[in-house]
Amino acid sequence: MTPYLLRRCLLAGATVVAATFLTFLLLRLAPGEPAQTILARIFLRDLTATVSAGDAAALAERYGLSAPLLVQYGRWLAAALGGDLGVSIRSGRPVLTELGWRLPVTLLLALLAMALALVLTLALVTARRMLRRPLADRGFALIVTACVSLPGFVLGLVMILVFSLSLDWLPVSGTGGWSHWVLPVIVLALGQLGFTAVLLDDALEEALAAAHIVSARARGLSERCLLLVHALPNALVPLVPYLALQFAFLVGGVVVVERLFALPGLGSYLAEALDARDGPAFLGAVAVVALAVALANLAADLLVAALDPRIRLARSEA
Repeated sequence: MTPYLLRRCLLAGATVVAATFLTFLLLRLAPGEPAQTILARIFLRDLTATVSAGDAAALAERYGLSAPLLVQYGRWLAAALGGDLGVSIRSGRPVLTELGWRLPVTLLLALLAMALALVLTLALVTARRMLRRPLADRGFALIVTACVSLPGFVLGLVMILVFSLSLDWLPVSGTGGWSHWVLPVIVLALGQLGFTAVLLDDALEEALAAAHIVSARARGLSERCLLLVHALPNALVPLVPYLALQFAFLVGGVVVVERLFALPGLGSYLAEALDARDGPAFLGAVAVVALAVALANLAADLLVAALDPRIRLARSEA
């Protein structure tokens, strides 16, 4: 497993470098010079101040913005490897410090949503398989279709109107206590439920058709035992990589939910940095998201190899 782990770590590093380089290149190719943006932020409160070409050129020279793009990216990458992601143009604070405030909120939100989505998926799929009735099949299809087709912001607005404004059961926004997390976690979990339920249901269908399950059924084992003890553990194996990808997606893709419920997480930080054209903040956040995706994929591969001896044996032989 050591050569395989080394290859996966190198691939993870290459993924982060590629994502950050493309983001860096797009930021530099966007309209407006970085030096002009920085000076505009500095003089933002002085409505009579003007940004001259000489001031912009001096600032570009001071911060190395006049160097070739590859040289600029190389300097940023070297600093990032040392833990320096630059300074935010908006706030003047280190980007790493601001991400340290925002990332725990997003991680907690993503973990709670993934856990709830997994619990609901297991309950929904096993209930359908154990009931084995047309009504259960229709209910399963209806729930899956609703979760897949309903946008997260629509579901969030409906839940705010019902549970916060009408019934006054839960707060609308903020992170003051556990009750502030209920609505955003449910919205994100329901958004993942449709895809995970379909994937697990298909994997369970394949697992129940396996030869050893057919033999066990012929020996008189109950359907409940076949489903929960023999088929379900095998069906969970193909679900692991998808859950890892979904977790990585949630880390960087919860912009709508975080802004809707006013959560100070990584998603809202990305949106705010993009709105303000804060290049260092946006690039640092993208680096964190890319690292989360790479680490999630690596963890998923190792977990699948641990759960499935056939994959572990094939990789050791390779």
